[in-house]
Amino acid sequence: MSVERDDEYSKFVPNKLSYHVVPGAEFQCKLATHAAHTRKLSTIDEQDCDGANRRGIMNQILATCAVLLLSAACGMPIGYSAVLLPQLMDTNTTEVPIDVNIGSWIASVHSLATPFGSLMSGPLADYLGRRKTLMVSIIPLCFGWSIMAMVKSVKVLIFARFLCGFATGILGGPGQVYIAETAEPNLRSLLIGAPYVAYSCGILLVYTLGSVFYWRTVAWCANILPLCAMVAIFCIPETPNWLLRNGQEQRALLALRFLRGSEITAQKELNDMKHRLSKERATTKTNENIFTLCCQRVAIKPLFIVIVFSLLQMFSGTFIVIFYAVDIISEFGGDFDTKQAAIWTAAVRVICCMIFCGVLIFVRRRRIMIIAGVGSGVFCLVLSCFMYSRMGEPKMSYDILVAGICLLGYIVFNTALMVMPGIMIGELFPARIRGRTAGGVFASMNVALFIFAKGFPALQAALKMRGVFLVFALSSFLLTIFMCLFQPETKGRSLDHIEDYFNGNNWLWFRRDRGYKTVKLLPLQPLKENSTGVVEGA
Repeated sequence: MSVERDDEYSKFVPNKLSYHVVPGAEFQCKLATHAAHTRKLSTIDEQDCDGANRRGIMNQILATCAVLLLSAACGMPIGYSAVLLPQLMDTNTTEVPIDVNIGSWIASVHSLATPFGSLMSGPLADYLGRRKTLMVSIIPLCFGWSIMAMVKSVKVLIFARFLCGFATGILGGPGQVYIAETAEPNLRSLLIGAPYVAYSCGILLVYTLGSVFYWRTVAWCANILPLCAMVAIFCIPETPNWLLRNGQEQRALLALRFLRGSEITAQKELNDMKHRLSKERATTKTNENIFTLCCQRVAIKPLFIVIVFSLLQMFSGTFIVIFYAVDIISEFGGDFDTKQAAIWTAAVRVICCMIFCGVLIFVRRRRIMIIAGVGSGVFCLVLSCFMYSRMGEPKMSYDILVAGICLLGYIVFNTALMVMPGIMIGELFPARIRGRTAGGVFASMNVALFIFAKGFPALQAALKMRGVFLVFALSSFLLTIFMCLFQPETKGRSLDHIEDYFNGNNWLWFRRDRGYKTVKLLPLQPLKENSTGVVEGA
């Protein structure tokens, strides 16, 4: 009975009383002040991190701009033959008399010299460093332009062109490697294609100067950019990767601090680099030479991709249109200034290079190359078929219009193919051989380019311009098929991630490990040190 009574009583009166302390107004005020102070410190940390990120991005862009000044300076001799040859072949001048054969040597010797510079650039970049190698390239470039401005004979003129090509060869590999090793993955897409914008600007600049000044005056003016580049490159740091591999850890940290804008971020990246380097050295034999390293799976696959791509790109007409711009445009006939037309084609290429560098941030590499290859091939094929259909027919007003549209369309799409080899060299090769391999690949590319440029007049005489553009079209389509099969996607991936991909057993892209997926780049989070001094990030 007592139990029932207790149960009934518990409905109205609880057995256990709960108590809860309500803080006073003073305590609540202190608690709110502490929370606000914590939020304020967190906001300050985030603002400091954002400021460091912006500072690092700006420093990376400034370092790249120093390289771009030199790239533009080396782009000028590439387009100089299009200015020089028409003036030398002018019947009103006998200062340095030339014929068609000598003219082909003047145009192509630049490409003959570039491999010698490229072969030297690899050992120089690994021994002296990327930055000092860039400064070394300025010496033969200034000598070449100065000799060209004062030349009196054909032999000396060819030697001066050789010096300029030699300087371009020294620049090519280390310039791309410098940008690839100093830029963060989210910036690398934009910056690594920028040297080709600079090359195109140099070509446009020399075309413009050649339309106004005599060729000797143009040669004197061409010394200005290399001298400005020397001052700019002197003010930028060496790449952290090279410094660390050469035992200069403190300088590597200083370089990373400049390039990342934050000491904590720089220290974290340096720790990752040291860990990667120690693993690499533990698995690499000390007596392995460059040829042994290049035969390893991680190196031979990107070598194969870059070399085949470069050859097909060359036969798609990328540099031939630059070397012989005036001659190609004059083939179409019509009453227009061929020099002005060459300037406009160079301007279109500059604009397309700039647009392309922006596109690299948002569009995948494989998609870009497929669209560029198909577009180049289609415009060349249409132009070739049109010229075959008009063979033996009298010139009409619409001939120039159709030819001009097709040529400009070809330049728009082919610009992406011109930029890609440099991007591939900077991204695909493993770190331990990146400097030497880049020089060797640039050398082989320019040997092939010399042969093609030297033989182009004979090819044009045999096939006529309509046949030449048919060759360009077939090469563009073959290039597209090749890239679909072999080229990996590198957008949004670190250089270490790309290296790991080539360490796999796959050669064909569609047989890749499906774990190799695009990593979405997240904004950098504030970093901090824990109680043991280890850097941590969110």
